[in-house]
Amino acid sequence: MADFWVQEAQAWVNTTYGGVPGYTPVEVDGRTGWRTVFALTRGLQVELGITALSDNFGATTTARFAAQVGTLTPQSPASNVVRILRCALWCKGYQGGDVRDGVFDDALALAVVRVLQDLGLPGTTPAVDVKVMKSLLSMDAYLTVPGGRDAVRAFQQWLNARYLSRLDFAVVPCDGRYARDVQRGLMLGVQYEIGMADGVANGNFGPGTQAGLRGPAYVEPGSTDERGAFVRLFQGALLCNGHDTPLDGTFGAGTSGAVSAFQDFVQLAPTGVGDFATWASLLVSSGDPDRPGTAADTSTPLTPPMAAALHDAGYRTVGRYMSVATKRYRRAELDDVLAAGLTTFPIYQEFGNEAKYFTEEIGYGHGLAAARRARQLGFRPGAVIHFAVDYDATNDDIDARVLRYFEGVNRGIGAARAGEYRVGVYGSRNVCARVCARELAVSAFVAGMSRGWSGNLGFPLPPQWAYDQVQTLTVGAGAGVVTIDKVIRSPRAEPVGADGLVETPRGTDDAGFHQMFWSLTQLRFEAEVALRAASDEARTHTDDLVLHHAQTGRYATPAWAAYTPLAETLLPDPAAAEIAAARARFLATPPPAADPADYDGDLAHLAASARAWSIAGFADDPATVSRGDLGSWALDLVGLWAEYAAAREAGSEPRGGANAWLADRIGTGTGALTRADLVADVDAYLVARAREADPARGVADVVREVLVRSAADPTWRFAAFVEARFGGRHVTARSAVAALVDTRTPWRDEPVAQFSGTRRPGERSAAVTSRRELGGEARAVAQAFVTVLWRLAGRPLS
Repeated sequence: MADFWVQEAQAWVNTTYGGVPGYTPVEVDGRTGWRTVFALTRGLQVELGITALSDNFGATTTARFAAQVGTLTPQSPASNVVRILRCALWCKGYQGGDVRDGVFDDALALAVVRVLQDLGLPGTTPAVDVKVMKSLLSMDAYLTVPGGRDAVRAFQQWLNARYLSRLDFAVVPCDGRYARDVQRGLMLGVQYEIGMADGVANGNFGPGTQAGLRGPAYVEPGSTDERGAFVRLFQGALLCNGHDTPLDGTFGAGTSGAVSAFQDFVQLAPTGVGDFATWASLLVSSGDPDRPGTAADTSTPLTPPMAAALHDAGYRTVGRYMSVATKRYRRAELDDVLAAGLTTFPIYQEFGNEAKYFTEEIGYGHGLAAARRARQLGFRPGAVIHFAVDYDATNDDIDARVLRYFEGVNRGIGAARAGEYRVGVYGSRNVCARVCARELAVSAFVAGMSRGWSGNLGFPLPPQWAYDQVQTLTVGAGAGVVTIDKVIRSPRAEPVGADGLVETPRGTDDAGFHQMFWSLTQLRFEAEVALRAASDEARTHTDDLVLHHAQTGRYATPAWAAYTPLAETLLPDPAAAEIAAARARFLATPPPAADPADYDGDLAHLAASARAWSIAGFADDPATVSRGDLGSWALDLVGLWAEYAAAREAGSEPRGGANAWLADRIGTGTGALTRADLVADVDAYLVARAREADPARGVADVVREVLVRSAADPTWRFAAFVEARFGGRHVTARSAVAALVDTRTPWRDEPVAQFSGTRRPGERSAAVTSRRELGGEARAVAQAFVTVLWRLAGRPLS
C-alpha cells in the first residue's frame, strides 16, 4: 500500500537531485524499497560533496559525514541532510515530519528518540551519528517482523546497547531475525569480551577468537556475567540458533536445557556446557572442523583399499556422485563400499557452480537423468538423491533460479514414476532451508565448511539437515589414500545400504557398467516418461515400446511386422491412441546396439522373441508348440534343420547323422541356432513369463536378474528355461519338438512359413530315400535339442 509521506520523500529527492550527474531517479509510488534508499544515499553524498555517487554508504560517505556533519541534533543548522533524515524516518515507518522542512524540530526529535529506543540504545537524547544514519539508510527493521522472535530482538537491542560505542561495531537491526549483520555483531561481541582492541576485532573466526573461546569464553551451569558478558552472548547465540533460553547473564536451568537440546540437534557431545565445540557450532557454519564425523563425501571413485581406509578411520557413510565420468560411481564401487561396512548417499551435480545453471528446464533434465541413473546403479525406490547448489546463492538467486530449478528437479525425478526417488538439496544453510521450506526437498546436505558464504552467515542449521560438510582432509595410506570432505551425519539421514540396492550386472567398459542393461534401463525409463499421463491400460504396454524399438533392424521385415504387430493395432481407443502418441515421442530415443559386446545373446533377437510370446501367447500344454514358440527357439530350430536339409540335398552325408550334425551346431558359433540365438531365445522366454506374472515389472529389471544370476551360475538361465517351459522334463521337451516337426500347421505360420519349401524331417527327397534315416530324423532333431539344452542347464538326461 502506498504511503503519502514516502511518496512525498520520493518526489522531493527526485526534484532536489534529479539534475545531478550520477543520481538515479526513483519511481514515485509511495512504496519503500532499496531504490528509494539508494536515491536518498546518493542525495546525501551530493550534500557531502562526493561526485562519484554510488548506492553504497561506504567508507568515503562515512568519513565525510563524520567530518562534516558529526551528529545531527536539534542544534544542527537547517539543511538538506536534515530533510534526508526525515525521508529516511518515513521510509522506516516513523513520523519524520514534513520532508520539505530542513529544521531539526521537536517532532523530529521525538521520532529520533523513538528510533534509538527501538534500537535498544539508552537515554533520551535525540542524536543521529554516522552509524545510526547509515542504518536508517538501509532496509533494516527495528521492530519484530513476521518470522522474527521477540527474544532475538531483545538480544539484538542488547548488542547495540553494549557494543555500539566500539569502533567497528555497526548498528544491528532489531527485527527479531538472525541474519548476517547479527552474526557479525555477535562475533564482534565475543571478540570484545575476549579482550581484542578496536581495529583488531574483525568479526572473523580466526586463531585469536578460537583461542579465546577455548579459554575465558568457557561457560557452564552456575556461570554469571559478574565480569564480562560471555553468558549473555552464549544465551543470545542459542536464541539466534532457535533454542529458547533466558537472556539474563546467568547459566541456569533454562540455559542448560537449551544447550543440551542444541548439542543434540547438531550432533555434539552432550557436555551441557559452553565449551569450544559448542561455541563454534553456534557461531560459524563449519563448527569445530576437527570434531569427529562418521560420514564423508568424495569425488574420487573408491577402490576396496580406499573404502577400507574410510571404515578404519571411523567413517560409516560416504556420499558419491552419480554424474560426470571422472567422478561418478563405478559399477563395482557399490559392492566395494558395502563390503567395507559402509553405506552411501548419492549426489547429483552437473556444473551447478553458477546461477546460470539453475533454470526449471535444466532442473527437469537433471531430475530425469538422476532417476534414470539411480535405476541403472540399482538404487531401490525411495532413495534420497541430493542435487547440488555449489555456489553462494543469494536470496534473489534462490527466488529467481534455485527454487525454479528444484521445481524442475521434482517434475523430472517423478516423470517416469511418481515418488520413485526423493529429492535432497546440497548448498548453503539458506539454500537448504528455503528449498526444504518450499517442500521441494526432504533432506539437506549443508555445505558447512564454506563458512564465508553469505548463505551460511546468520542462518541456523536447517531443521531438515541430514549431512553437514565441515572439513577437507586426507585419510588412508598407500593404495588406500583418498581425499574426502568430512561430514557430520544427523539421525535424520537416510543413507543407502545393502537393503536399498539391487545387484546389477557387471559389464566390460572401463567403469564396469553393463551396456545392454544400461540401454534397456534407459529405454524402459524413457518409455515410462512417454506414457506417464496415459491410462492404466496403455501403461501396461510400456515394454512394447522398449522391445519393439530394440528389435528394429533385422526384425522389422513385413513377416515380423505381421507376426508381432504394434500394441496399438490390437487395442481400442483411447489406449491405442495414447500408445501411438507415446511411441512417436519415444522413438526419439536412440535404439540400443543389437549385439552388445557384454551380452552372450542377441538383443534384437531377444526383443523380437519376447514380443512374440507376449502377443502370440504360451503353450497351454508344455508338450506342444504355441505361436509364441514359433518366434523363438522353434523358429531357430527349424532354421537349423533347413540348413541340415540343404546340406543333405547337396549330397553331404554328415558322420553321425542328423543328431550329431545338429548337436554340434546348437548353441555354438555357426548356423541358425548359435549360442547368441539360444541365449536370446531362453532370455526372451524368461522375460515374457516374468512380465506375465507381474505386468508392472519392466523388461530391464527382468534382464538384470537374468544377467546377474547367470554371471553367478552359467547354468541358471538354461535351467530356469527348462523348468519354466518344459516343467523340467526332457520327455516333455522332446514331445514339443515332435509337435513342431511332425505337424504341418506351424510351418504355415509366420515367421516359420519362410521355411515352407524346406523338406520336413521324415519327408522323402531325391537325396534322402532311406526309410531308416527318414524315420529317425524327427527323433534326431528332438534328441539334439534336448541334449544340448539339458547339458547347458547342468541337468542329467535320466
